Amino acid sequence: MTRIRHSLTAAATAVLLAPGVATASITDSPDDAQLLLLLDSSGSMEDPDAEGEPKIDAAKAAVGTLVDGLNPDQQVGVRLFGGSVPLDEPREDKCTDSELVVPIGSGNTDAMRDAVEAYQPLGETPIAYALQQAADDLGEEGNRTILLVSDGIATCDPDPCEVAEELTADGFDLVVHTVGLGVDQETRDQLECVADVAGGTYYDADDTDSLTTALTRISTRAFRPFQLSGEPVQGTENPNDAPVIGTGQYLDTVADRRKTYYLVERSSPGTSLHVGATMRPTENVGLSAFYLSLETLDGKRCDFNTAMTWGNAGGNNFGTVDVTGFADHHDPDDPCGFDDQLLLSINEQQTSTLDGFPVELWVSEEPAATRTDLLPYDLDHDEWQGTRVGDPDGEVVGGTSFNDAEPIEPGRTYEGEIVEGEVLVFSVPVDWGQHVEALVDFPDPPEELYDYLRRTRIAEIGLVGPDRGDALHNLGQPDGYDRRAKVQPDERTTFAALSYDVEWNNRAWGNPNAADRAGDHYVVVSLTSGDEPGATPPIPFTLTVDVLGEVDGEPTYLEAGEQPAAATQEARSSSEAGADQSDDESSAEADPTEDASAAAPAEGGDARLLTLIWVLAGLGLVVALVGGYLLVRGRRFST
Repeated sequence: MTRIRHSLTAAATAVLLAPGVATASITDSPDDAQLLLLLDSSGSMEDPDAEGEPKIDAAKAAVGTLVDGLNPDQQVGVRLFGGSVPLDEPREDKCTDSELVVPIGSGNTDAMRDAVEAYQPLGETPIAYALQQAADDLGEEGNRTILLVSDGIATCDPDPCEVAEELTADGFDLVVHTVGLGVDQETRDQLECVADVAGGTYYDADDTDSLTTALTRISTRAFRPFQLSGEPVQGTENPNDAPVIGTGQYLDTVADRRKTYYLVERSSPGTSLHVGATMRPTENVGLSAFYLSLETLDGKRCDFNTAMTWGNAGGNNFGTVDVTGFADHHDPDDPCGFDDQLLLSINEQQTSTLDGFPVELWVSEEPAATRTDLLPYDLDHDEWQGTRVGDPDGEVVGGTSFNDAEPIEPGRTYEGEIVEGEVLVFSVPVDWGQHVEALVDFPDPPEELYDYLRRTRIAEIGLVGPDRGDALHNLGQPDGYDRRAKVQPDERTTFAALSYDVEWNNRAWGNPNAADRAGDHYVVVSLTSGDEPGATPPIPFTLTVDVLGEVDGEPTYLEAGEQPAAATQEARSSSEAGADQSDDESSAEADPTEDASAAAPAEGGDARLLTLIWVLAGLGLVVALVGGYLLVRGRRFST
């Protein structure tokens, strides 16, 4: 049976904005997080900052504020470089001048305060050597973050960028964030390179306030699980050599313009294989995209999807998408639902610049379900039910990724803060037949943020399903609300997003593919701008999320090895009749099962396109659909 594409697939896809944060093993947790402050104590730290005060004073004040805000249980240490050997000493001594003044541990805030008080400028800038020593301080296990603060370029070999790349080459559980304190362009380039190759973010700081904001942001992230996580895996250019992956989470990098292949293993016939892919470029990549495809070993395409991942100077952005291999109930012998292995491929689009960036792969296997033809099988999804901004009754921080999303309760309003280039991720449970309504409200900003917000600050809200795919109901967007727009400097700004009802058969329509399974859904709030990334003041907001709809349509799952029952024509007719009774007019115009049956004898792209045109003519979207279809041929796609 030819599967009908959903007309709204290409309408929009959330572009999720994310800061550059570290990658980590999937077994890591906040409890094993460690942070090492690596501070420049070279002679140039006596130079004045933007406020005319010695840079060392700004560093002392900022680190002091950071220490005061730490949880006593957090594992933190301090290492200095350039602070022990005067400039007139032998070069060999100056280039190995680094000292761990506070060993990594908890409950050591007094020792850190004493170290900050004794912090004085003195010698050279041996950044590479200090990075090597800092990595040794942190060891080889857990979430490990180095926060490097420097005001000058390295004055000793080797190149710190090369050293940072070597330190993080064997895994994704060490990150280096860098802060340039009143630096020139050459120093900025070097510190940006260190952060880029080590999975971190570079921040500019000019004075005490901007340095304090940067250090606070980084330290907050350090004690949450890192953004991308999973077991390292290396896909191959030749599908015959592809590594076998099963249920779990994996990390790889995108190859330049070439497909990278993996074999996704199925444990039992009839199950649905869900594969999600998430990327976050750590520098400007322009308008880039990557493709995800799932097919049988003999070349039958099961699913296909596209995600945009674009970057600008205001922040690092990530795209996320999913594909599914399952047995359509019209074809109980469908190899996409019964083959022991399916071939997964990922590649960047022709004009993209994603080569070498990490990609997180999520693989999940859903048990086989029986008589899915009797489950809801329509696109009559709820419109906005009227969720409104409420009075805050709690506070949220937000996670930095799907892996550490902060759980929130439906029906509540929370207060939070967000800064430029940041993404905040929250999770909420959604059952069968239900959908999510989410509102982000930026109240009238305080006066001190007026000048800052006069420059363009773009906020966005997105909704993502359990398998990392877009769950937005774009045509259900409530009147008067945007999902992505400028935060106004002198008035209240509210954003809203609505998801599709969760129905098993959504997967058979293409999109809304991410709304085809009950479980935790993700609300993503992001902020970016066209300015250079750096330490910026936080902007207050409120988040209101509700989960609405009667619980309905839960599939009957089978035990491992049981075969799904073949759908009978009588069952399909009964299901269609029920749908007709619920909405006679819409079903008469666009009955999905009737359309699918009419298209069954047809083969190839032309027949599929004609089916879509017939279904959607009444919606007036034929032109847009044809264009989208010709651009991307696959069971489903996002733009």
